[in-house]
Amino acid sequence: MIEHCVALASFEHQSMLTASRGVLHQSHSHSLNGRERLLGGDLTTEEYIERDKETFTRFLRLVVSQCSARGQTINLNTNQELPRLIPVLCAYFSHEELVELVGEKLTNEILDTYHIEILQNMLLEHEFEQVLQRFNSASIPLMLIKGPALAYTVYPKAHLRTYQDIDALIHPDDLAGAHELLTQMGYVFYNEYRADAFDEQRTGYNYSLKRSDIPFPVLIELHTAPHSSEIGTLFDRDELWNNANTITIFGQSVRTMSPTDHLLYLCWHYRFHSFTRLLWLYDLVVMLRSVGPELDWMALIQAARRHQLAKALYYCLSWSRELFGVDIPREVFVRLRPPLISRLIVEHIAMPDIAEALVLSRMQTHRIIAHRTMVDSPAGIFKVGLQTLFPPPTALARRYIDHSRLPVQLYFLFYVVHPWLTLAKGCRYLLGNRRKGRRSKKQVSYHRAHQIREK
Repeated sequence: MIEHCVALASFEHQSMLTASRGVLHQSHSHSLNGRERLLGGDLTTEEYIERDKETFTRFLRLVVSQCSARGQTINLNTNQELPRLIPVLCAYFSHEELVELVGEKLTNEILDTYHIEILQNMLLEHEFEQVLQRFNSASIPLMLIKGPALAYTVYPKAHLRTYQDIDALIHPDDLAGAHELLTQMGYVFYNEYRADAFDEQRTGYNYSLKRSDIPFPVLIELHTAPHSSEIGTLFDRDELWNNANTITIFGQSVRTMSPTDHLLYLCWHYRFHSFTRLLWLYDLVVMLRSVGPELDWMALIQAARRHQLAKALYYCLSWSRELFGVDIPREVFVRLRPPLISRLIVEHIAMPDIAEALVLSRMQTHRIIAHRTMVDSPAGIFKVGLQTLFPPPTALARRYIDHSRLPVQLYFLFYVVHPWLTLAKGCRYLLGNRRKGRRSKKQVSYHRAHQIREK
Protein backbone atom coordinates (compact mmCIF):
# COMPACT_ATOMS: atom_id res chain seq x y z
CA MET A 1 0.00 0.00 0.00
CA ILE A 2 2.69 2.51 1.02
CA GLU A 3 4.93 1.69 -1.96
CA HIS A 4 1.96 2.06 -4.29
CA CYS A 5 1.05 5.45 -2.77
CA VAL A 6 4.64 6.69 -2.98
CA ALA A 7 4.84 5.70 -6.63
CA LEU A 8 1.49 7.30 -7.31
CA ALA A 9 2.54 10.46 -5.47
CA SER A 10 5.78 10.58 -7.45
CA PHE A 11 3.85 10.28 -10.72
CA GLU A 12 1.42 12.96 -9.54
CA HIS A 13 4.34 15.23 -8.63
CA GLN A 14 5.95 14.90 -12.05
CA SER A 15 2.62 15.66 -13.70
CA MET A 16 2.19 18.74 -11.52
CA LEU A 17 5.68 20.00 -12.28
CA THR A 18 5.09 19.56 -16.00
CA ALA A 19 1.92 21.58 -15.78
CA SER A 20 3.14 24.04 -13.16
CA ARG A 21 3.72 26.84 -15.61
CA GLY A 22 0.03 26.75 -16.48
CA VAL A 23 -1.49 25.76 -13.17
CA LEU A 24 -2.57 29.27 -12.23
CA HIS A 25 -3.70 30.20 -15.76
CA GLN A 26 -6.79 28.01 -15.73
CA SER A 27 -10.24 29.46 -15.21
CA HIS A 28 -12.48 29.34 -12.19
CA SER A 29 -15.42 30.19 -14.43
CA HIS A 30 -17.74 28.03 -12.34
CA SER A 31 -17.64 30.63 -9.58
CA LEU A 32 -16.30 33.84 -11.13
CA ASN A 33 -16.12 35.40 -14.58
CA GLY A 34 -12.50 34.75 -15.51
CA ARG A 35 -9.16 34.66 -13.73
CA GLU A 36 -8.61 38.42 -14.06
CA ARG A 37 -11.67 38.99 -11.90
CA LEU A 38 -10.54 36.32 -9.48
CA LEU A 39 -7.22 38.07 -8.97
CA GLY A 40 -8.72 41.54 -8.85
CA GLY A 41 -7.10 44.85 -9.80
CA ASP A 42 -5.66 45.80 -13.18
CA LEU A 43 -2.94 43.17 -13.43
CA THR A 44 -3.32 40.01 -15.50
CA THR A 45 -2.82 36.51 -14.13
CA GLU A 46 0.64 36.28 -15.69
CA GLU A 47 1.68 39.59 -14.14
CA TYR A 48 0.55 38.45 -10.69
CA ILE A 49 2.49 35.21 -11.09
CA GLU A 50 5.65 37.10 -12.04
CA ARG A 51 5.16 39.52 -9.13
CA ASP A 52 4.79 36.64 -6.69
CA LYS A 53 7.83 34.90 -8.16
CA GLU A 54 9.89 38.03 -7.58
CA THR A 55 8.75 38.14 -3.96
CA PHE A 56 9.44 34.44 -3.37
CA THR A 57 12.83 34.82 -5.06
CA ARG A 58 13.66 37.58 -2.59
CA PHE A 59 12.47 35.41 0.32
CA LEU A 60 14.62 32.45 -0.75
CA ARG A 61 17.70 34.60 -1.26
CA LEU A 62 17.27 36.13 2.18
CA VAL A 63 17.09 32.69 3.81
CA VAL A 64 20.10 31.41 1.85
CA SER A 65 22.07 34.54 2.73
CA GLN A 66 21.26 34.19 6.44
CA CYS A 67 22.38 30.56 6.51
CA SER A 68 25.56 31.32 4.55
CA ALA A 69 26.47 34.11 6.95
CA ARG A 70 26.11 31.66 9.85
CA GLY A 71 27.93 28.86 8.06
CA GLN A 72 24.74 26.77 8.12
CA THR A 73 22.43 25.09 5.65
CA ILE A 74 18.66 25.41 5.47
CA ASN A 75 17.03 22.67 7.51
CA LEU A 76 13.47 22.04 6.35
CA ASN A 77 12.77 20.08 9.53
CA THR A 78 13.44 23.05 11.81
CA ASN A 79 12.71 26.04 9.57
CA GLN A 80 9.28 27.43 10.49
CA GLU A 81 8.89 30.04 7.79
CA LEU A 82 9.23 28.23 4.43
CA PRO A 83 8.29 24.52 4.37
CA ARG A 84 4.50 24.80 4.10
CA LEU A 85 5.00 27.00 1.02
CA ILE A 86 6.71 24.18 -0.86
CA PRO A 87 3.71 23.27 -3.09
CA VAL A 88 3.47 26.91 -4.20
CA LEU A 89 7.23 27.14 -4.80
CA CYS A 90 7.15 23.96 -6.90
CA ALA A 91 4.29 25.40 -8.97
CA TYR A 92 6.01 28.75 -9.55
CA PHE A 93 9.61 27.64 -10.12
CA SER A 94 11.09 25.03 -12.40
CA HIS A 95 13.68 22.57 -11.10
CA GLU A 96 16.44 24.60 -12.76
CA GLU A 97 15.25 27.86 -11.19
CA LEU A 98 15.15 26.31 -7.72
CA VAL A 99 18.67 24.89 -8.16
CA GLU A 100 19.91 28.34 -9.14
CA LEU A 101 18.29 29.92 -6.07
CA VAL A 102 18.96 27.37 -3.31
CA GLY A 103 21.33 24.76 -4.76
CA GLU A 104 20.94 21.16 -5.92
CA LYS A 105 20.88 19.57 -2.45
CA LEU A 106 18.12 21.75 -1.01
CA THR A 107 16.12 21.54 -4.25
CA ASN A 108 16.09 17.76 -3.95
CA GLU A 109 14.99 18.04 -0.32
CA ILE A 110 12.19 20.41 -1.37
CA LEU A 111 10.99 17.96 -4.01
CA ASP A 112 11.18 15.05 -1.56
CA THR A 113 9.12 17.05 0.93
CA TYR A 114 6.64 17.83 -1.83
CA HIS A 115 6.30 14.10 -2.61
CA ILE A 116 5.49 13.45 1.05
CA GLU A 117 2.97 16.31 1.21
CA ILE A 118 1.20 15.01 -1.91
CA LEU A 119 1.02 11.51 -0.46
CA GLN A 120 -0.26 12.82 2.87
CA ASN A 121 -2.91 14.98 1.22
CA MET A 122 -4.09 12.19 -1.09
CA LEU A 123 -4.73 9.99 1.93
CA LEU A 124 -6.12 12.86 4.00
CA GLU A 125 -8.58 13.83 1.25
CA HIS A 126 -9.88 10.26 1.11
CA GLU A 127 -10.52 10.20 4.86
CA PHE A 128 -11.83 13.76 4.73
CA GLU A 129 -14.48 12.68 2.22
CA GLN A 130 -15.56 9.82 4.52
CA VAL A 131 -15.84 12.21 7.48
CA LEU A 132 -18.00 14.67 5.52
CA GLN A 133 -20.30 11.86 4.38
CA ARG A 134 -20.72 10.50 7.91
CA PHE A 135 -21.33 13.93 9.48
CA ASN A 136 -23.90 14.84 6.81
CA SER A 137 -25.64 11.49 7.27
CA ALA A 138 -25.80 12.18 11.02
CA SER A 139 -27.03 15.77 10.38
CA ILE A 140 -24.10 17.22 12.33
CA PRO A 141 -23.05 20.49 10.62
CA LEU A 142 -19.38 21.37 10.31
CA MET A 143 -17.80 24.70 9.40
CA LEU A 144 -14.38 24.32 7.78
CA ILE A 145 -11.65 26.83 8.60
CA LYS A 146 -8.09 27.45 7.39
CA GLY A 147 -6.42 24.80 5.21
CA PRO A 148 -9.23 22.66 3.74
CA ALA A 149 -11.58 25.62 3.33
CA LEU A 150 -8.95 27.73 1.57
CA ALA A 151 -7.74 24.89 -0.67
CA TYR A 152 -11.18 24.31 -2.16
CA THR A 153 -12.51 27.87 -2.29
CA VAL A 154 -9.84 30.49 -3.04
CA TYR A 155 -6.71 28.70 -4.27
CA PRO A 156 -6.66 28.21 -8.09
CA LYS A 157 -5.79 24.52 -7.59
CA ALA A 158 -6.39 22.60 -4.36
CA HIS A 159 -2.94 20.93 -4.42
CA LEU A 160 -1.29 24.35 -3.99
CA ARG A 161 -2.67 24.51 -0.44
CA THR A 162 -1.84 21.29 1.35
CA TYR A 163 -2.90 20.80 4.96
CA GLN A 164 -1.86 18.38 7.68
CA ASP A 165 -5.07 18.25 9.67
CA ILE A 166 -8.74 19.10 9.37
CA ASP A 167 -9.92 22.10 11.38
CA ALA A 168 -13.64 22.69 11.75
CA LEU A 169 -16.09 24.53 13.97
CA ILE A 170 -18.96 22.57 15.50
CA HIS A 171 -21.94 23.54 17.63
CA PRO A 172 -21.27 22.73 21.31
CA ASP A 173 -24.52 20.75 21.46
CA ASP A 174 -23.22 18.48 18.66
CA LEU A 175 -19.93 17.69 20.36
CA ALA A 176 -21.11 14.49 22.06
CA GLY A 177 -22.61 13.17 18.81
CA ALA A 178 -19.44 14.03 16.90
CA HIS A 179 -17.31 12.25 19.50
CA GLU A 180 -19.40 9.09 19.19
CA LEU A 181 -19.34 9.23 15.38
CA LEU A 182 -15.57 9.69 15.17
CA THR A 183 -14.97 6.98 17.73
CA GLN A 184 -17.05 4.59 15.61
CA MET A 185 -14.84 5.48 12.63
CA GLY A 186 -11.72 4.49 14.57
CA TYR A 187 -10.59 7.94 15.74
CA VAL A 188 -9.10 8.30 19.20
CA PHE A 189 -9.58 11.40 21.33
CA TYR A 190 -6.40 12.93 22.80
CA ASN A 191 -5.26 16.08 24.60
CA GLU A 192 -2.74 18.11 22.64
CA TYR A 193 -1.37 19.51 25.92
CA ARG A 194 -1.48 18.05 29.42
CA ALA A 195 -3.15 21.23 30.64
CA ASP A 196 -6.09 20.73 28.27
CA ALA A 197 -7.56 18.09 30.56
CA PHE A 198 -8.02 20.77 33.26
CA ASP A 199 -8.92 23.72 31.03
CA GLU A 200 -12.45 24.80 31.87
CA GLN A 201 -12.41 27.29 28.97
CA ARG A 202 -11.24 24.83 26.32
CA THR A 203 -12.77 25.09 22.85
CA GLY A 204 -10.60 22.59 20.93
CA TYR A 205 -10.97 18.79 20.85
CA ASN A 206 -8.41 16.64 19.03
CA TYR A 207 -8.88 13.26 17.34
CA SER A 208 -6.39 11.00 15.60
CA LEU A 209 -6.84 8.03 13.27
CA LYS A 210 -3.96 5.56 12.98
CA ARG A 211 -4.18 2.45 10.82
CA SER A 212 -1.61 -0.01 9.56
CA ASP A 213 -2.53 0.75 5.93
CA ILE A 214 -2.05 4.53 6.37
CA PRO A 215 1.53 5.82 6.72
CA PHE A 216 0.33 9.07 8.35
CA PRO A 217 -2.09 9.71 11.20
CA VAL A 218 -5.24 11.57 10.18
CA LEU A 219 -5.77 14.48 12.58
CA ILE A 220 -9.06 16.28 13.18
CA GLU A 221 -9.53 19.22 15.49
CA LEU A 222 -13.06 20.26 16.33
CA HIS A 223 -13.57 23.75 17.76
CA THR A 224 -16.69 24.86 19.57
CA ALA A 225 -15.40 28.42 19.04
CA PRO A 226 -12.13 30.12 18.07
CA HIS A 227 -10.01 30.16 21.20
CA SER A 228 -9.38 33.42 23.02
CA SER A 229 -6.15 35.42 22.96
CA GLU A 230 -4.34 37.97 25.11
CA ILE A 231 -5.80 40.93 23.19
CA GLY A 232 -9.31 39.99 24.24
CA THR A 233 -10.50 38.95 20.79
CA LEU A 234 -13.51 36.71 21.12
CA PHE A 235 -15.38 35.88 17.94
CA ASP A 236 -19.16 35.69 18.26
CA ARG A 237 -19.90 32.00 17.68
CA ASP A 238 -23.56 32.55 16.69
CA GLU A 239 -22.59 35.35 14.33
CA LEU A 240 -20.04 33.11 12.58
CA TRP A 241 -22.70 30.45 11.99
CA ASN A 242 -25.31 32.97 10.84
CA ASN A 243 -22.87 34.51 8.33
CA ALA A 244 -21.51 31.17 7.07
CA ASN A 245 -21.63 30.10 3.42
CA THR A 246 -22.37 26.61 2.11
CA ILE A 247 -19.89 25.04 -0.32
CA THR A 248 -19.55 21.62 -1.93
CA ILE A 249 -16.43 19.46 -1.51
CA PHE A 250 -16.21 15.89 -2.83
CA GLY A 251 -19.91 16.12 -3.58
CA GLN A 252 -20.68 16.88 0.09
CA SER A 253 -22.19 20.09 1.45
CA VAL A 254 -20.24 21.79 4.22
CA ARG A 255 -20.15 25.24 5.77
CA THR A 256 -17.29 27.72 5.72
CA MET A 257 -16.89 31.20 7.17
CA SER A 258 -18.05 34.21 5.21
CA PRO A 259 -15.18 36.05 3.45
CA THR A 260 -15.24 38.88 6.01
CA ASP A 261 -15.16 36.54 9.00
CA HIS A 262 -12.53 34.28 7.45
CA LEU A 263 -10.23 37.18 6.56
CA LEU A 264 -10.38 38.45 10.13
CA TYR A 265 -9.87 34.96 11.51
CA LEU A 266 -6.80 34.43 9.29
CA CYS A 267 -5.33 37.77 10.41
CA TRP A 268 -5.98 36.86 14.03
CA HIS A 269 -4.48 33.39 13.57
CA TYR A 270 -1.35 34.77 11.85
CA ARG A 271 -0.88 37.32 14.60
CA PHE A 272 -1.62 34.80 17.38
CA HIS A 273 1.31 32.68 16.16
CA SER A 274 3.59 35.73 15.94
CA PHE A 275 3.66 35.80 12.13
CA THR A 276 5.68 32.58 11.99
CA ARG A 277 4.71 30.89 8.71
CA LEU A 278 4.79 32.66 5.37
CA LEU A 279 2.06 30.33 4.14
CA TRP A 280 -0.40 32.07 6.46
CA LEU A 281 0.42 35.43 4.87
CA TYR A 282 0.07 33.93 1.40
CA ASP A 283 -3.34 32.53 2.41
CA LEU A 284 -4.42 36.12 2.97
CA VAL A 285 -2.92 37.21 -0.34
CA VAL A 286 -4.77 34.53 -2.31
CA MET A 287 -8.01 35.16 -0.46
CA LEU A 288 -7.83 38.93 -0.93
CA ARG A 289 -7.33 38.47 -4.66
CA SER A 290 -10.24 36.05 -4.79
CA VAL A 291 -12.85 37.96 -2.78
CA GLY A 292 -11.49 41.52 -2.99
CA PRO A 293 -13.63 42.73 -5.92
CA GLU A 294 -16.87 41.77 -4.12
CA LEU A 295 -15.74 42.51 -0.56
CA ASP A 296 -17.57 45.09 1.55
CA TRP A 297 -14.47 46.84 2.89
CA MET A 298 -16.37 49.12 5.26
CA ALA A 299 -18.09 46.12 6.84
CA LEU A 300 -14.68 44.46 7.19
CA ILE A 301 -13.29 47.54 8.96
CA GLN A 302 -16.26 47.71 11.33
CA ALA A 303 -15.95 44.01 12.14
CA ALA A 304 -12.20 44.40 12.75
CA ARG A 305 -12.81 47.20 15.23
CA ARG A 306 -15.55 45.22 16.95
CA HIS A 307 -13.18 42.26 17.38
CA GLN A 308 -10.21 44.46 18.38
CA LEU A 309 -8.33 43.36 15.26
CA ALA A 310 -8.08 46.67 13.41
CA LYS A 311 -4.29 46.94 13.80
CA ALA A 312 -3.64 43.31 12.95
CA LEU A 313 -5.80 43.72 9.84
CA TYR A 314 -3.97 46.94 8.91
CA TYR A 315 -0.54 45.29 8.93
CA CYS A 316 -1.64 42.06 7.25
CA LEU A 317 -3.21 44.11 4.46
CA SER A 318 -0.11 46.34 4.27
CA TRP A 319 2.23 43.37 3.88
CA SER A 320 -0.04 41.79 1.27
CA ARG A 321 0.07 45.00 -0.73
CA GLU A 322 3.76 45.82 -0.31
CA LEU A 323 5.14 42.31 -0.81
CA PHE A 324 2.65 40.84 -3.28
CA GLY A 325 1.01 43.87 -4.89
CA VAL A 326 -2.53 43.04 -3.73
CA ASP A 327 -4.95 45.77 -4.80
CA ILE A 328 -6.56 47.27 -1.67
CA PRO A 329 -8.46 50.58 -1.53
CA ARG A 330 -6.41 53.42 -0.04
CA GLU A 331 -9.33 54.43 2.15
CA VAL A 332 -9.00 51.15 4.06
CA PHE A 333 -5.52 52.08 5.29
CA VAL A 334 -6.64 55.60 6.20
CA ARG A 335 -9.43 54.26 8.39
CA LEU A 336 -7.30 51.52 10.00
CA ARG A 337 -4.15 53.58 10.60
CA PRO A 338 -2.61 52.57 13.98
CA PRO A 339 -1.72 55.10 16.71
CA LEU A 340 1.76 56.63 16.61
CA ILE A 341 3.25 54.44 19.36
CA SER A 342 2.22 51.25 17.53
CA ARG A 343 3.68 52.50 14.23
CA LEU A 344 6.95 53.46 15.89
CA ILE A 345 7.42 50.08 17.54
CA VAL A 346 6.19 47.87 14.70
CA GLU A 347 7.56 49.76 11.70
CA HIS A 348 10.79 51.28 13.07
CA ILE A 349 11.92 48.98 15.87
CA ALA A 350 10.51 45.49 15.34
CA MET A 351 10.04 45.28 11.57
CA PRO A 352 11.87 48.05 9.66
CA ASP A 353 12.42 45.62 6.77
CA ILE A 354 9.20 43.65 6.30
CA ALA A 355 10.66 40.87 4.16
CA GLU A 356 13.57 40.21 6.53
CA ALA A 357 11.30 40.32 9.58
CA LEU A 358 8.81 37.81 8.17
CA VAL A 359 11.29 35.46 6.48
CA LEU A 360 14.37 35.13 8.69
CA SER A 361 14.36 32.86 11.73
CA ARG A 362 16.70 35.21 13.61
CA MET A 363 13.92 37.83 13.50
CA GLN A 364 11.54 35.75 15.60
CA THR A 365 11.99 38.02 18.62
CA HIS A 366 11.17 41.03 16.44
CA ARG A 367 7.99 39.33 15.24
CA ILE A 368 6.97 38.61 18.84
CA ILE A 369 7.46 42.29 19.71
CA ALA A 370 5.25 43.27 16.76
CA HIS A 371 2.71 40.68 17.87
CA ARG A 372 2.61 42.15 21.38
CA THR A 373 2.36 45.74 20.14
CA MET A 374 -0.34 45.18 17.52
CA VAL A 375 -3.28 46.15 19.71
CA ASP A 376 -6.05 48.65 19.16
CA SER A 377 -5.46 51.03 22.09
CA PRO A 378 -2.66 52.30 24.38
CA ALA A 379 -4.44 50.57 27.28
CA GLY A 380 -4.28 47.37 25.25
CA ILE A 381 -0.48 47.63 25.10
CA PHE A 382 -0.35 47.80 28.90
CA LYS A 383 -2.69 44.81 29.16
CA VAL A 384 -0.60 42.75 26.74
CA GLY A 385 2.59 43.69 28.62
CA LEU A 386 1.03 42.59 31.89
CA GLN A 387 -0.10 39.28 30.39
CA THR A 388 3.37 38.76 28.95
CA LEU A 389 4.71 38.68 32.50
CA PHE A 390 1.67 36.99 34.04
CA PRO A 391 -0.08 34.87 31.39
CA PRO A 392 -3.37 33.03 32.03
CA PRO A 393 -3.01 29.72 33.95
CA THR A 394 -3.69 27.55 30.88
CA ALA A 395 -1.07 29.34 28.78
CA LEU A 396 1.47 29.11 31.59
CA ALA A 397 0.78 25.39 32.10
CA ARG A 398 1.10 24.66 28.38
CA ARG A 399 4.41 26.48 28.24
CA TYR A 400 6.11 24.84 31.20
CA ILE A 401 4.19 21.84 32.53
CA ASP A 402 4.21 19.96 29.23
CA HIS A 403 8.01 19.88 29.46
CA SER A 404 8.07 19.08 33.16
CA ARG A 405 7.38 16.06 35.35
CA LEU A 406 5.48 18.20 37.82
CA PRO A 407 1.72 17.61 38.18
CA VAL A 408 -0.36 20.05 36.15
CA GLN A 409 -1.96 21.38 39.34
CA LEU A 410 1.40 22.92 40.33
CA TYR A 411 1.48 25.27 37.33
CA PHE A 412 1.25 28.29 39.68
CA LEU A 413 4.88 27.72 40.78
CA PHE A 414 6.01 29.06 37.43
CA TYR A 415 4.42 32.45 38.16
CA VAL A 416 7.52 32.99 40.31
CA VAL A 417 9.92 32.02 37.52
CA HIS A 418 8.26 33.21 34.32
CA PRO A 419 8.40 37.02 34.85
CA TRP A 420 12.15 36.89 35.53
CA LEU A 421 12.83 34.68 32.53
CA THR A 422 10.83 37.05 30.33
CA LEU A 423 12.64 40.13 31.66
CA ALA A 424 16.01 38.40 31.17
CA LYS A 425 15.15 37.66 27.54
CA GLY A 426 14.11 41.26 27.04
CA CYS A 427 17.40 42.54 28.47
CA ARG A 428 19.41 40.17 26.27
CA TYR A 429 17.47 41.41 23.26
CA LEU A 430 18.13 45.08 24.09
CA LEU A 431 21.83 44.47 24.81
CA GLY A 432 22.18 42.45 21.63
CA ASN A 433 20.68 45.28 19.58
CA ARG A 434 22.97 47.76 21.27
CA ARG A 435 26.06 45.69 20.39
CA LYS A 436 24.82 45.34 16.81
CA GLY A 437 24.42 49.11 16.63
CA ARG A 438 27.99 49.64 17.86
CA ARG A 439 29.35 47.14 15.34
CA SER A 440 27.42 48.84 12.56
CA LYS A 441 28.86 52.25 13.54
CA LYS A 442 32.39 50.79 13.62
CA GLN A 443 31.88 49.27 10.18
CA VAL A 444 30.64 52.62 8.81
CA SER A 445 33.61 54.47 10.38
CA TYR A 446 36.05 51.91 8.99
CA HIS A 447 34.47 52.19 5.52
CA ARG A 448 34.69 56.00 5.57
CA ALA A 449 38.32 55.93 6.74
CA HIS A 450 39.13 53.44 3.99
CA GLN A 451 37.52 55.74 1.38
CA ILE A 452 39.57 58.74 2.70
CA ARG A 453 42.82 56.77 2.48
CA GLU A 454 42.02 55.77 -1.09
CA LYS A 455 41.44 59.38 -2.04
